[in-house]
Amino acid sequence: MKMEEMPTLPQDIIIEILIRLPLKTLLKFTSVSKSWLSLLSDSQFHKTHINFSMNNPKFTDYTLAAVPTVSGLGKICHVYTIRSENSSVIVSKHECPSKTLSLSAWILGSCNGLICLTTDSFNLMLLNPCTGKFNVFPDLMIEYEVGDGGVHTRYGFGYDAYAEDYKVVKMFSFPRIDNEGKHVNMVSVYSLKGNSWSSIQGFDSGHVNGNVGVFANGFFHWEGCYDYVSGGVSSEIVTLDLAKERYGRIALPSYEGGGIHWTLGESRGRLVACCNYESNKADMWVMKEYGVEKTWTKLVTISSPDDGRVNISPLFVAENGDEVLVKLGTEVTLYNSRNASFKRIADYVSTDDFLQVQVATYLESLASPHI
Repeated sequence: MKMEEMPTLPQDIIIEILIRLPLKTLLKFTSVSKSWLSLLSDSQFHKTHINFSMNNPKFTDYTLAAVPTVSGLGKICHVYTIRSENSSVIVSKHECPSKTLSLSAWILGSCNGLICLTTDSFNLMLLNPCTGKFNVFPDLMIEYEVGDGGVHTRYGFGYDAYAEDYKVVKMFSFPRIDNEGKHVNMVSVYSLKGNSWSSIQGFDSGHVNGNVGVFANGFFHWEGCYDYVSGGVSSEIVTLDLAKERYGRIALPSYEGGGIHWTLGESRGRLVACCNYESNKADMWVMKEYGVEKTWTKLVTISSPDDGRVNISPLFVAENGDEVLVKLGTEVTLYNSRNASFKRIADYVSTDDFLQVQVATYLESLASPHI
């Protein structure tokens, strides 16, 4: 008896089904056949999957990568993930290339499921924690004369959609001695596709806060603070269009008087800003429409549960806005605005000498760290 052949679905229908499946399932499917491996390894499928995930949060798993620092041990160079499953918090450690990471490892940003980190031997690394694939490339070193104010080094990691290229930005900031509150910023960009660093036009600004630029909507974002000799202070967001290599500025939301410190973040493609006050509270804002300053919307005011002053940094905002994941000093905490409660997410290491943690939220994807 001749068996009937199984019907074959058109490939576009297969793709529409696959992009809706959990990443763990897709990883298993790579072992089904060579044709499935080829489809799931294709860069075009990766882009389709990422775009669907960004625009359909109900189908998307966001994960938190953490590199904790422990007293006496330096940085514990593993990447942990924290996810919510069945209303409970699950903490797991990825099988990452720990031999390549060093005690100076530092998270420099995340984009499309890839995390950029520092490594040893003056190298940087792109890592996909979900697939375990990574790519190591040289960091940029330059010679410069250090003045009385020293030099500050800052990074940014993002994706240039026009060039279809992942890029790393490195900024060297020097205080100007001839202009109060101003800094000179020298900027270079690494192209993963070109495997090279190149210098671009720099810019003057106030003191740039934060070691890592926040990437959203194709732009990097840093907070620029002008601290004038006359005693006045003003803050704004300094932006860099990654594709056009042009700088810009975005006004921050209005805030109360008193000493403040801004922290920036990105959640589900939107720019988030948190205004920390000396009174141990913070206002969290989200920009509903990118680049339109009047669309800054205050989500919540958070009062810190700690007695001492700690800065609150935004990590992730739930779709309904009721819950926000924040870095509260050295802790990662889930804040529920409905009952003003805090829930410490997890212990990253089994020791009481835990000092701090670097974190980056990312969506799970099959993106390759190689182009």
